[in-house]
Amino acid sequence: MAWTDEQQEAIDSRKQTLLLSAAAGSGKTAVLVERIIRRLLDKTYPIDITELLVVTFTNAAAAEMRDRVGQALMKALSETKDPRIERQLALLPSAHISTLHSFCQYVIRKYFYTIDLDPTFSIAGQEELNLLRRQVLSDVFLSYYEDEEKASILYPLADMFGSDRGDDVLMDTVSRMYTYARSLAWPEHWLKSSAMAYETGPDTTIDDLPWVQPVKDFVQRILKKDIALYERALYHLRQRDDFSAACDQFSAEQVALKAAAGEKRWDDLRCRINAVEFSRLKTLRGLDDDDKAIWEQCKALRDSVKKDLTKTLQPVYFSASSEEWLDGIRAMKTIMDGLVTLTLDFAQAFSKAKREKGWIDFSDLEHLCLKILLSPEATPDNPVRSAAAEELRSQYEEVLIDEYQDTNGVQELIARLVSSDDNRFMVGDIKQSIYRFRLADPTLFMDKYRTFSREAEAHQRCIDLGRNFRSVPLVLDAVNDVFSRAMTMDAAGMDYGERERLYAGRTAPDDPSWLGGPTEVDLVDTSGDNEGLTAFEQEARFVASRIGELLESGKMAARKDGTLEPLSYRHIVILVRSMKNKADKLIQALQERGIPSYAEQRGGYFAAVEVQVMLALLRCIDNPEQDLPMAAVLRSPLVGLDETALAELRLCGDGTLWQNLPVFSDSLDDSDPLKEDIDDFISHFEEWRTYSRRQGVAELIQRLYADTAYVDFVAAMPGGDLRQANLKALYDRAQQYEDAGFRGLFRYLQLIDKMMEDGLDLAPAKVVSEKEDVVRIMSIHQSKGLEFPVVIVADMGKEFNRMDLHEPILFHNELGIGLKQYDSAWRMFYPTLIWSGIEAKLRWEGTAEEERVLYVAMTRARDQLILIGHDSKAADHWSRWADGLDPAQGNSYFDWVMPTVAAYFGNEVNAETIRAGASWQGDRWKLRIVSPEPAPGLTAEVLSGEPRLEALRRGDMTDTAIPDWLDRQLSWQYAFPKAVTTAAKFSVSEVKRKYHELQSEELAEEKGLALSPEAILPPEAILPPETAVENPFEDLPPWLASDEDHVSGAQRGTALHKAMQYITPAADHTEGSLRRELAAFVQRGTFSPEESSLIYIPVLASFWRSELGRRMAASPELHREYPFTVLLAGGALPDIEDGERFLIQGIIDCLFREDDGWVLVDYKSDRLESDRDFKERYAIQLDLYKQAVEQITGIPVRETYIYSFHLQREIMI
Repeated sequence: MAWTDEQQEAIDSRKQTLLLSAAAGSGKTAVLVERIIRRLLDKTYPIDITELLVVTFTNAAAAEMRDRVGQALMKALSETKDPRIERQLALLPSAHISTLHSFCQYVIRKYFYTIDLDPTFSIAGQEELNLLRRQVLSDVFLSYYEDEEKASILYPLADMFGSDRGDDVLMDTVSRMYTYARSLAWPEHWLKSSAMAYETGPDTTIDDLPWVQPVKDFVQRILKKDIALYERALYHLRQRDDFSAACDQFSAEQVALKAAAGEKRWDDLRCRINAVEFSRLKTLRGLDDDDKAIWEQCKALRDSVKKDLTKTLQPVYFSASSEEWLDGIRAMKTIMDGLVTLTLDFAQAFSKAKREKGWIDFSDLEHLCLKILLSPEATPDNPVRSAAAEELRSQYEEVLIDEYQDTNGVQELIARLVSSDDNRFMVGDIKQSIYRFRLADPTLFMDKYRTFSREAEAHQRCIDLGRNFRSVPLVLDAVNDVFSRAMTMDAAGMDYGERERLYAGRTAPDDPSWLGGPTEVDLVDTSGDNEGLTAFEQEARFVASRIGELLESGKMAARKDGTLEPLSYRHIVILVRSMKNKADKLIQALQERGIPSYAEQRGGYFAAVEVQVMLALLRCIDNPEQDLPMAAVLRSPLVGLDETALAELRLCGDGTLWQNLPVFSDSLDDSDPLKEDIDDFISHFEEWRTYSRRQGVAELIQRLYADTAYVDFVAAMPGGDLRQANLKALYDRAQQYEDAGFRGLFRYLQLIDKMMEDGLDLAPAKVVSEKEDVVRIMSIHQSKGLEFPVVIVADMGKEFNRMDLHEPILFHNELGIGLKQYDSAWRMFYPTLIWSGIEAKLRWEGTAEEERVLYVAMTRARDQLILIGHDSKAADHWSRWADGLDPAQGNSYFDWVMPTVAAYFGNEVNAETIRAGASWQGDRWKLRIVSPEPAPGLTAEVLSGEPRLEALRRGDMTDTAIPDWLDRQLSWQYAFPKAVTTAAKFSVSEVKRKYHELQSEELAEEKGLALSPEAILPPEAILPPETAVENPFEDLPPWLASDEDHVSGAQRGTALHKAMQYITPAADHTEGSLRRELAAFVQRGTFSPEESSLIYIPVLASFWRSELGRRMAASPELHREYPFTVLLAGGALPDIEDGERFLIQGIIDCLFREDDGWVLVDYKSDRLESDRDFKERYAIQLDLYKQAVEQITGIPVRETYIYSFHLQREIMI
């Protein structure tokens, strides 16, 4: 093989710590194998293979590496009969080519005596560990509740993280803290130092704190973007004299932003940010249509800046003073100390429980190995090697680490302890570091990448492999085009320069039948009629259609040797960022077109029918008095009762289904086959129950399979191989459960229930081989290390999921633990500076990783790359893409790809042409704006693949006419198919939840930005409660407190609505008059003292002073809490057919009459920040109210409003 100069240098390098930065497709594995072989066969300084430590990321990679080394040695032996080669082949089974966890296990078994560990330990399965972890957590919590001193630690934590349903959230928080800490080399040190960080001294300034810098960086990125937006606006405004006044105003505001961007100290930055004001824009008259369009565009740019300042920077980061931020940190010191103490106690108890069972987990492998390798006097600042580490260090001539970019701090320290300063060989690609969720630390690679020398003789050297032998030049051009623009220091922590670019090592086939071409970008416009489909379902249909086009094109794919072969399903892969709720929709769309596909999904095992049936049977054996699982078993093929028989069974006695079963059997005629089936089941069931008490769960399942022949039965069902594999997996998992030392059917079912409750679903058994001719659907993470002739990256327009950033507690390896401040009186969270700093850092790191995920996806393609995404506002978004969206502000993969595509096509593509829908093609890129594909007809689905039916479809068998009467019967469809799956009656709240649920990310964001009442209202605004709590840390957690001690946000909202129902309408209300009226209500018993204490008086006063409040007070006819029930037409809701009718009921907060009709008002206490947010959430609710009022009264509703108590203003809908 001919090596490139860089590859040859990596192979020949000696006596160096070498970082090999190997880009995608650059042949790093081949280089690694060749280096090993050269070291083994070096005539001057030969070494044995057992003197190398080769660490890989997965067991599969280790097996492949061992196999390739073996093949290389065999090839060398065939060329020359060298005894040294024979020796290396003999030593190969003993070579340390493994994952780091396997190496750790080797170290522990060799030196177990140095840490007093029983050498007979076993690696516990994840399911068993989860069960034990939960048990230990429960025991630790119980010990805290039972001890008065410890209870004083636990109660405030339980109040903060708990709910009226228990302390599961707190348990999960402790478990997450423990897991994260264990990914670090010094977990106890990290936990304790994180708690110490909350102890800020009196002389501490805000600029001294490490968490301030990430916030400053975030603010600077926002200001940089906003200054650029003003520059774009000013460019247009300066072209017209009519805009001179506006130009001056825009310039002044931009100057203010530039002044803020130049500040370094926090207080100076705060002063500058809060000084930025957006005065009312002057009205410009006499503008022609072109000028009006320019003016509207400039105002939109300014509005974007205004939103950044007034909705994010000013209220979130700069409303509080430096001292208030510091006070917020100090206020959480006690909570933080308690949380760390609880976590350390759990860690100790969990470790003890595992030792008692003789178990260790993967985290233990790393930390026990570290314990062996570190001297007792070692510290984080001085990790002194132990004697065992020195022995291992002298054993290895070289330590080679593959996929180094995915290493974490523990693994890095282990590698350092067993290597020397000049014998580490680290291979990886920082641009492919995509495992932060596994707690990988890409900064370990990045630090060396930036600091290691490129000089050949350097002690610490970095060699770049940038030549790609996988993809054709057109694919590489697309990758380079996108990332040279998108991968910047601000956005990803690195610039995509000459060192990072991919250089072609493969030429494209010179054959017109070859399928390759420009990189294709398909934007699916989902703004039109959706046929009842979600946006992604529409996109999935287009993906299926595009694959159909590819297969019908007759094009050829290139083999790795350069020859061509007909394009087939197995050459195509569809990549998505997340498989959840996407893979099944893609499979369905492909099935509709007769395209075979396969997706290896993480979950779905427990949802498989055959698994549900067997679990139901196991539940019945454990307790036959459970009707639901018994009904499932009786209705299943195991017994075969139909609906009628099941109903008769239910009615034949007063007992449970099991108790009624003999009675029902006796009522049947002896000649009835059903009686024989039931009697046979009863007989077997009694035997199974007896057997379950004598044998283990695995043996019981094996007996059930033998007695019922259910495994054979499912084999005859569609997907029979997969169903059989799932049932085998159920047996295997029961065997693992018992091998781990657990016993009992009840406990096994508890484990299954807990896994299902926690969402720890299992993957269905895999039955598809790599060579099977199917289209593969996989996540981008699953595709890493693979390659395909055709890669379709789907769902490119989906916004990034940042749900994890809204938790009240965040973790960072360098910045520690960020805890939101908690107001126990109001049960509300709001950010502390530590939390905000860590959130800003994690947000930036998450965005940087998303860029790397996109890089991995695009570099999987060999011949053709197709990027597909949907967008319902493509024309609106195109303008910001065309203007060169700052990559640091990217929120979807399209946000990084489309600016490149827009720059490539220039003015040829604009918002108008996007709306019209068209396609554009150049030498490197192809852009298409496409509409969703209609569903293929039944004929296309049924006729695919069958030769005789193919002839029928072509019209070669036209004598097979179907009689009209049969055609009518076979093709009959119910006129209202949606009606059979839709309720006949709805409440308005059900409708709102069904059709307008906010994404959990958005909900979490609202909670994250919420401030305590004390932060937004003066003290006198809040009515004092009847009793004050002297010490909040003596409060019981919610689920232990009495109902009157626990106040939820819903109760506060209810109290506010009740006040609006009873307060006398008056435009001259003052806070004093409202306070007196509420006091009178309390005396009369209309309000309880507790209810009155929940009402914000200034908010009520603000409403009655508003224009809407004055109109309401002046109305001659006013209805409050107006109940209704009305029959509406089906077209009012998406799932109700036109022509159907449905009953809807609800209560309208306020309805008042004016001369020309009704005014409808709905009060909201949500902490939403914009009119658009309210409209998106509540538009359908208000529309239903409007329809109901008009139908009941016959009088039109002229105006509909939401009144936001949070914003203290009305919003017209």
